[in-house]
Amino acid sequence: MIAILLEHHGGVLPFWLSPEQVAVAPISKEQAGYGAEVLAAFEDAGIRAVAYDGADTLSRRIVAAREMAVPVMAVVGGREMRDRRVSLRERDGAQADVPLAEAVSRLRARARPDAIDPRAATA
Repeated sequence: MIAILLEHHGGVLPFWLSPEQVAVAPISKEQAGYGAEVLAAFEDAGIRAVAYDGADTLSRRIVAAREMAVPVMAVVGGREMRDRRVSLRERDGAQADVPLAEAVSRLRARARPDAIDPRAATA
């Protein structure tokens, strides 16, 4: 079944099935605390999130998340920290700057298979 899913999705799993669903990346060390808060908010909502807060540049961390096929990158910088927002970057290149609560709500809905197909909950 996994082989069929991988073939159908071009080698990358859909969001709800990905082992790591969101990579949280603070732009600099000053935002590390807010990045940890964002990570905790995602984890509390049942979203599988991982911190990408190493010593590498932000560009390198984005590339690393893409190589690991993480569906969503949550970037937090000074502006996001000040306004309690998150910049979400999808695997396909789409971006959205949303409040943290809205980001959690959006991603939590995508993390459940029955949110994709309501019949999946009854099947």
